[in-house]
Amino acid sequence: MTSPLTTLTYFVVIIVVGILLSILAKKLKVSNLLLLLLAGIAMGAVSRKYNYIDAGTDTNSMVVLAILALVVIIFDGSSRFEVKALSDFSVSALKLTGTFLVLNIIFLGLLTTALFFQEWTLINLLYAFIFAIIISGTDPASVFAMLKSKTNKVIEFLEVEALINTPMMVILPFILLDVINQLESKVLLNWQSYLSAILTQILVGIGAGIFIGIIFFKAMKSIYSEEISPLAIITSALLAYILAENLGGNGVLSVAVLGFLFGNIYIANKAALQLFSTMVSNSLEILVFILLGFIIEININLQFLGKSFAIFIIMILARYIATKTALKKKEYTPKEIWFVTLNMPKGIAVAVIAFSLSVLGLSQIETINNLIVVIMIYSLLTSTIINKMANKFLNLESKL
Repeated sequence: MTSPLTTLTYFVVIIVVGILLSILAKKLKVSNLLLLLLAGIAMGAVSRKYNYIDAGTDTNSMVVLAILALVVIIFDGSSRFEVKALSDFSVSALKLTGTFLVLNIIFLGLLTTALFFQEWTLINLLYAFIFAIIISGTDPASVFAMLKSKTNKVIEFLEVEALINTPMMVILPFILLDVINQLESKVLLNWQSYLSAILTQILVGIGAGIFIGIIFFKAMKSIYSEEISPLAIITSALLAYILAENLGGNGVLSVAVLGFLFGNIYIANKAALQLFSTMVSNSLEILVFILLGFIIEININLQFLGKSFAIFIIMILARYIATKTALKKKEYTPKEIWFVTLNMPKGIAVAVIAFSLSVLGLSQIETINNLIVVIMIYSLLTSTIINKMANKFLNLESKL
């Protein structure tokens, strides 16, 4: 059993490595997430080779960290989904998100089942759908940092799209996991009971988020404390998750609802509180990305790489179809459409979901996580290259 001091030492080493890599990424003008993920994979490979860390230790620490990161990231992301702030891009972004999600579920779900699962069963299909949903998420902020003070309508559109697709991408996989658990346990004997259970999870999740929001945010409308208010925000998010899960609801949905309420009602000094949640989110980002690469042992061989790359190519085709469907030809040039198509980097939300799934210990989840990590690398590399060539695709303007 690894001692607490040893575990703490590992975390400190990871944070130091993450900080150094983030500084290096900034100088090289590349995505720090890509470097963090690759560093985690390298560190994990070395540790397993020389038996530095027992793969079975510190499971509880991993679970707690995964839940904490999941809650904070979801709250921070959903809190920025302000109805009044949504631009003219919202309808097109929603159309792109929906179309891309449906195409991924159909094409990638079937292809993943055929390539990586031996049997065509409903449960295997659902696991493949979970993978398809997770990699439908985008996080352009992870690579747009290299553009610094430049902007363009396409960049603004991609930011709105990420804002819209993140809540769906983090909620739907857990709903499907609950479906799988019900099917495997064979507790529910008919679809009516099954759908009723899913509806209960959704309603309880929404209700728990609203309940916690009313209690905390009502008090925070007129009261602000530099010491207490930031802590109250994180506590409310954790309470929403815990309450929903204990009542049989969906904790992820509960936190998303709470974050949405926070972003759309008046709270004293909200900007400072959002800055705090973002700082905590960014801090967890380093841990999550390195640990994700660290704990997931990728089966690197030509066959796996070939199959995963085929999935990535199909995903690009699905993205192109969705982009052409969502964006009007009169408003966007072919180059801009390709910029949107190729800019689908997988960021912190995808990493948190994969990290959370990794502690479940299921064979299908292991396959899915291997695919997720490789697709993340493909997407981050592609987006980094495309953004370095942004001037050839877009007419960039300086931010005011």
